[in-house]
Amino acid sequence: MKKQVKKVGLLVLFAMAVTMTGFAQDDAQFTFFPWVTSYYNAGGIGEQHNTLCFTADYNNKYLGWGDAPLSGTTINNDSLFHSAPQSFLFSIESYLKKLHGSLGVTLIHDRIGIYSNTGVKIGYAYKLRLGGGHLGIGAQVSLYNQAIKPDPLTPIQDGDPVIDRLSESTLDLDFNFGVLYKTDQWYVGAGWTQMAALFDKNQVLRVSGEYGSTRSSQLYVHGGYTWVLPFNPNWELLPQAMVKTDLKSFQWEVLALARYNGVYWGGLGYRFQDAVSLVFGARPFHNSSNIYLKGLDLGVAYSFTTNSLAYKKYRSFGDVEVVVRYCFDIYKPEIFSGYGNSRYIYKNRY
Repeated sequence: MKKQVKKVGLLVLFAMAVTMTGFAQDDAQFTFFPWVTSYYNAGGIGEQHNTLCFTADYNNKYLGWGDAPLSGTTINNDSLFHSAPQSFLFSIESYLKKLHGSLGVTLIHDRIGIYSNTGVKIGYAYKLRLGGGHLGIGAQVSLYNQAIKPDPLTPIQDGDPVIDRLSESTLDLDFNFGVLYKTDQWYVGAGWTQMAALFDKNQVLRVSGEYGSTRSSQLYVHGGYTWVLPFNPNWELLPQAMVKTDLKSFQWEVLALARYNGVYWGGLGYRFQDAVSLVFGARPFHNSSNIYLKGLDLGVAYSFTTNSLAYKKYRSFGDVEVVVRYCFDIYKPEIFSGYGNSRYIYKNRY
């Protein structure tokens, strides 16, 4: 009897997995989206100008929902539970004068249900001085590994094709493109991720594996503004917004921040039909004379779930997200003196 219950549980889980393959896999989402620009916009690689930057972001989503039993399914009298989504991102970006642009590497691990996605993005953004700001035009190549993690299930017998598929792993090749224009006061950009989905209907670019879900092409349009209060220059307001779509549906989110004395910052965020967020952070050494400490930036966010998961028996208690960024200048500021042709001095200097 126990073996029959086990097999029924496995078949239900596999049926869910097969059903999920009919839907396209979206990008991971982060409350601190302005801190991880290069993840969704290749033109934003090296947006911090002449610096070397390290960024880490961890998002634990829908806390409490992971304790919900999976449709009442039991194995050996133990309930099978959902896995709440979790995302972790780590990126390294640097501007290189000899390349007239920036190089960046982004590592991402994203767990959704029984799917575990791990990927790497390698990209380059050409930087051009334009008007009063800088234009970045970038492209990325990415590799994504998707694995089905059936734990706590264990195989009943070797050679069972249903169970073998539960451990199926795929590896996909993909491409991303983006542009970002940024001044000292505002920025605007657009990024297109997972572009292979636009023309790779037969998954020709799948390096290995067969049963993984397809990845959905995503278009992002985003921007932000920095407003120094004229009556109190110690305060800055930094509204940020992003719209994203897979060309079938849209989602938007906003982040309204206030920063004091260049050090402490906080505010509110809203993701349409998903969450309301409280965010806090600091750049503790921003006013320090130590150039190797100035670029440390820390932030934490708590998001209150506003979708239907907030009202179920095993409801979501919200999301927790932590971001850490560390940047430092790798080039000394250029000082021009004497006489010369101004068109030569300023041409394409980033």
